[in-house]
Amino acid sequence: MEEKCREREAPDDANGKEMVVIEESDDVNEMEILEAPLPPTPIKCENNDLASSSTDQHEQHQPKDSIIDIKELEELMEFLEDNVDYDLKDIHVPVPQCCIYRVPKYLRKINEAAYTPQVISIGPLHHGEEEFIEMEKQKLRYMLEFSKKVGKEKLKEFKRFIEDNEQKIRNYYQENSSLPSLKFVNMILHDAVFIIEVILRYCLRDRTFDFFLHTLRLVIKRDLQLLENQLPYFVLQKLLEHFLANEEYPDLLLILSLEYFSIRKPDVFLEPDYQILHFTDLRRYFLIKNFRPDPEPGEMRDLPIATKLHRSGVKFKVGIKDSLEISCKDVENAILIPYLKSFELPIPWIKELELQIPRFEIYDSTECLYRNMMALEQCHYRGKTHICDFILLMDYLIDTVKDVDLLVEEGIIFNCLGDNAVIAKMFNNFCLEIVANPSDSYNISKKLKEHYDNRWNHTMATFRTVYFSDIWTGTATVAAVILLVLTLIQTVFSIMSWRSSLKSK
Repeated sequence: MEEKCREREAPDDANGKEMVVIEESDDVNEMEILEAPLPPTPIKCENNDLASSSTDQHEQHQPKDSIIDIKELEELMEFLEDNVDYDLKDIHVPVPQCCIYRVPKYLRKINEAAYTPQVISIGPLHHGEEEFIEMEKQKLRYMLEFSKKVGKEKLKEFKRFIEDNEQKIRNYYQENSSLPSLKFVNMILHDAVFIIEVILRYCLRDRTFDFFLHTLRLVIKRDLQLLENQLPYFVLQKLLEHFLANEEYPDLLLILSLEYFSIRKPDVFLEPDYQILHFTDLRRYFLIKNFRPDPEPGEMRDLPIATKLHRSGVKFKVGIKDSLEISCKDVENAILIPYLKSFELPIPWIKELELQIPRFEIYDSTECLYRNMMALEQCHYRGKTHICDFILLMDYLIDTVKDVDLLVEEGIIFNCLGDNAVIAKMFNNFCLEIVANPSDSYNISKKLKEHYDNRWNHTMATFRTVYFSDIWTGTATVAAVILLVLTLIQTVFSIMSWRSSLKSK
């Protein structure tokens, strides 16, 4: 089909109860850093009265600029005789610092597994879910081992840093966590230490066998890049700087993160005015780092699929890997000479349109990573949906397995999944429920559409395919044309000679 139509448009703590790990350890003092509290007791206020409900705790941690006037709202509801059956005090207003979101349901329903952590919970959005309890215990083990490297006092100092920045950290999340201060701070501490310890072990090539890091390595790496499973980047940065300050590498976390997540970039330095928000944002940033948006974006529509563009004379060529740079330009047609790869025989009067697309490598985790970056753009970068625009262009180009076959043959798609039909289905579902902004690929799609609508281009493309597909066919075509011309000349001279003989008689 030439036109594609789409519709665009709090539990307890993770441990269930506070746990004191290391049942068989002889040195009980080693676990002092965990500061595991006694079994739950009523929360005391300064006047030693029982604290109010958990709702009051929730309200206590609401940023001042996100608290609505509950009394005024209640008066309005009473005036309108609108008796709602839920607590108005639970209304949460996200603040501008918010950048870690719960993926909207309309996106999640397309592929729920792509947005859901499999083995580990990071941050408050999935904290306390039963399937992650075992890894919560492992986090404590990693923190014990980390404390042996850096010392308990430094770890205690970092915990005070989290306490001092608790509200700032809470502001990063779309949903206000109902965890009280102590549990929230401990959760951030456990998660931050675990992430840094995992990254350091990987980057320093620690060969000590660890079941969780070896067996679940790829799954953990995947989970650490999910939008719902993030810690603020500044927390991890502070933790690493606090223990491994290095003047030679001021951006040590950035360097280690790029290596851990296999983000290959020769220039690892950030733009002066850019602040990484979290790991999902980190991956997005380096994918669009050298991308230059079109100054005149527009709505992309009715773009023919790749195989139809190819039949109209569009030539597909692989571009830069790990980039979003797409270019479209006119090129002269030529025939490659066998065994002489650097030599081409130009074909006069026949020109092609060359579309350069970045090399797109597809692994098991590719769909998951791109969906989370697209979800971040939909929630946080509504005016800069560059990844969504790139995927939308690929969605237009790919409709059937033959389109994927063409792009694989040209080296644009590197398929590690084996079945090209899976790739076609993946791209056809990528942009479902994605809200499209004016596209950066608008002018490119416009140029491709104009080329496709020109019937002369179809004729020339067919002519080239039939008569100049390779050097031997081209040579035979040229020889046939020369023979035809010579035959025509001979015929003309024969007719002229015959007419002369008639006149002489």
